[in-house]
Amino acid sequence: MWFQEWFSNKYYLELYRHRGNEDARLMLNLLQRSITVNSGSKILDIACGAGRHSIELSRRGFDVTGFDLSEYLIGEARKELKRSPEQNLKVKFLIKDMRDFNFSRSFDVAVNIFTSFGYFEKDEENFKVIRNVSNSLKSGGYFVFDFLNKNYIEKNLIPYSKSKQGDVILIQKRRIEDGSVKKNIIIKNKHETLNYTESLKLYSLKEFKYVFGSFKFRIQNLFGDYYGNKYNENKSQRLIIIAKKT
Repeated sequence: MWFQEWFSNKYYLELYRHRGNEDARLMLNLLQRSITVNSGSKILDIACGAGRHSIELSRRGFDVTGFDLSEYLIGEARKELKRSPEQNLKVKFLIKDMRDFNFSRSFDVAVNIFTSFGYFEKDEENFKVIRNVSNSLKSGGYFVFDFLNKNYIEKNLIPYSKSKQGDVILIQKRRIEDGSVKKNIIIKNKHETLNYTESLKLYSLKEFKYVFGSFKFRIQNLFGDYYGNKYNENKSQRLIIIAKKT
């Protein structure tokens, strides 16, 4: 699958370097403003990548478990944890597939942040993630879900962009096809040209409402960005859902 190759490449982190600690801080500030969560609560970070949200949550006093399918990204997360100046942070990182996990109602909060959803061609596989979250949360637990706003993307997709980072040229070509936003990523350096792909299945708020409800979630808040502005179907770039397990 495309994500196994792309997420195991060092250039993945380079491409998204601009989405760094500041975005993580804003997103987690929004989380703490929006739900009641006590210090020491157990938080599950699904598709945690290189661990920036997991580590920031642990700095705020939470007991965090982050997991990702990519051994490379989990390795980077563990390195970042070792580099942290804070001692005795409660965070651990696991290698696990988001389609296949069940922590048996042991978490107070689950987060799926920075568009880490929609990787699979079949709706059934994508929605397994939400089912698994429900199975892993305690009754009354919260799910914080951060995804693209389908309506905005369809109307404002940027088909081509090019940037340079040091000696590396990054070219991105985007299109919407078969209900997914697809991206061709071309990376050029002095020695080689590399090609990767991304594909994210797009879902509307209406679809998410149905699926969340079917897995015992009640949506409590909708936001359109990390600052906490209200979700607008046509203007918001993001769709941030905060749901409570009933």
